Amino acid sequence: MKTQIATAIAISLLAGSAVAAPTFYGEFDVSLDYLPENNASRADRDVVELNSNNSFIGLKGDEKISDRLTAVYQAEFTVYVDDGENGTDTFVPRNLSLGLKDTQFGTLKVGKIDTPVKQLSSVVDTFNNYIDNKADITGIFSGENRIDNSLVYESPGITLGAGQLKASALLATGEAEGIKKSKGGAKVAGRGLGDAWSASLLYDAKNVIVGLGYDKAIPGNFLGRGFNNAAEPEIPGGSIFAASNTIRAIGRINLDNGLALKALYQNSEVERAEGNPGRAADIDDANGWLVGAEYNLPAAKAWTLKAQYSNNSTAFKTGEADFDAQQILLGVDYALSKQVKAYGHAGYLTLEQGNKEDKQPVLGTGLEFKF
Repeated sequence: MKTQIATAIAISLLAGSAVAAPTFYGEFDVSLDYLPENNASRADRDVVELNSNNSFIGLKGDEKISDRLTAVYQAEFTVYVDDGENGTDTFVPRNLSLGLKDTQFGTLKVGKIDTPVKQLSSVVDTFNNYIDNKADITGIFSGENRIDNSLVYESPGITLGAGQLKASALLATGEAEGIKKSKGGAKVAGRGLGDAWSASLLYDAKNVIVGLGYDKAIPGNFLGRGFNNAAEPEIPGGSIFAASNTIRAIGRINLDNGLALKALYQNSEVERAEGNPGRAADIDDANGWLVGAEYNLPAAKAWTLKAQYSNNSTAFKTGEADFDAQQILLGVDYALSKQVKAYGHAGYLTLEQGNKEDKQPVLGTGLEFKF
């Protein structure tokens, strides 16, 4: 680990000698969570976990080529402050890209990149990446994907009234490897550029943000299980990884008194593309929605209260009962400085299918440092 960090620093220093110095940035977020196991046949037990959540480090920068054109790059990695992913990986690739930015026409880049649909959720997901990234909407929704071998276009902002309208589009090629997970991302089916794609429109103003996005044949999870950590769950089975077509709409209202209201709706269905597992063919569609709020106390700016409810229901063509997942989370943040905050959260997950039901509470506290 020390060698990897030293190498990254050395590269940044060498880069700085020839081009504009890169920006070193990141976030460390660690929580201590109480997650009791509710097992089907073996004994239940109390579990306390240390979770690294969304900790990451990165380098990004640009180099001016002309009055209009700039080269841009980013190298970002998830880091595990606890024991690593599956106890092995300390560094896992996140967004890695290289591109060109034109002040009039926008930015074109290639690499492993979050889809435009995934980027929409950051506007409204109040508990983004909590509890080892299972308490955010990734835990029970599809559509939260980062795709390998991608070409991405991001438009410049177009002034519209009091805000700006921006468009993003991603074209991906599977390079004949088929649908599968990769380190920190996923690969799509097919060989051609654009066999799978994602696009979004976002309108961003001071008091209102609204967005609409669509994924076509983008791999992701169905039947999410949230932060349920039972060794032997009451409802057997796990998530189904398959290419999906997802439409997502989001909205956020920022009120003058420090209150922000958030909402999301999406529908996902399986795309019949090469690489989908047989079980995926049984899925009809999945409908999910979310409502949440954040309230920064006017008389005590360091304190922020948070609440969120999310629900996702998956229907099947086979006539079996719907798989319903619900998460409710409450939290409080205390800003120790502009970069550091302490926080606490409590939540409850319910998974239901027919007469079977899993319930999972969580209680935790953590510390976050951004730089």
